[in-house]
Amino acid sequence: MSDRTTLVERPDASTDAEAEPSFLKAIEFVTGEDANLGSFLLVVAIVTAVFIALFQFTLPAPASNLLTVGVLFVTALSAVFAALLDRLGYFDRPTVSATDEPDAEPAATPWVPVGKASAPLPPLINFDAELRAYAELYDGELPAAFDAFVSDYVRLKTNTRNRRTIASDLRADLNAVGALFERGSEGDRLYEDISRRLFRYIGDRDGHVTVDRVAFYDATGTETDVAAATNELVRVELTVTNEGEAADVSVVVDLYDADGVPVARRVCPAGVVSPGATKTLETDVYVPPEVERAQTTVQLSNAPAPVERT
Repeated sequence: MSDRTTLVERPDASTDAEAEPSFLKAIEFVTGEDANLGSFLLVVAIVTAVFIALFQFTLPAPASNLLTVGVLFVTALSAVFAALLDRLGYFDRPTVSATDEPDAEPAATPWVPVGKASAPLPPLINFDAELRAYAELYDGELPAAFDAFVSDYVRLKTNTRNRRTIASDLRADLNAVGALFERGSEGDRLYEDISRRLFRYIGDRDGHVTVDRVAFYDATGTETDVAAATNELVRVELTVTNEGEAADVSVVVDLYDADGVPVARRVCPAGVVSPGATKTLETDVYVPPEVERAQTTVQLSNAPAPVERT
């Protein structure tokens, strides 16, 4: 019996935010804002010349000579310091003016994290579209009843370790939102959808992965019913989708006779399925003569119990 597995996954994209080293910002009191290497060295040269002239014309030797050597030593250190800052890219940094800021973006979309990188959310708890719809209902400005929900939603976007706990807080925050709308209204429909998905995320982790399609193909490559391909080696094609967090997934194909007794089983490992990703699996299964029907079960590596049936 041969075993072929073909995987197709939609990639996830994520962006990394880089912060400027804080110690470079801390020296602006010496160089001033928008400093460049030429101006810095010019200031050092002028200060050096002034102090040397002051010491040479006002103090007797050898004190004037000793102080002059000290000034030259400080000048040399300043030149080394300037060269180091130049290598670190401190001088001639591009500046961003206030006019380059997006027009009222943080206020228009308060659920978008500001100053922190956003961690991709699985589709099950990504409520960006719903919040945009709510904002449109209120002409772009959400009422105060949304404040707690939006605040915890930003926490959800910027955390990956305790998302289930944050999702529980988010579900509690949703009560104030639901109280704003009459039953059956557009706002209430959005509320019910968000509530259902939060409950599913919090309480049914195993159900986040589903088998969207199961197809059997005979030796000629024609799609067929499993009961019509008994006593043959058939190809099974499975499509798996993950609406939750990344999970290590396997799909089990069980074959049953007319009395509901399992007579054959095939386990198809899908590997790690990323949030929002879809994988297509292919494998060969021998169908005994007594088989009447097939059933698929999704299993997670840390959850051996069945999580989805088709």
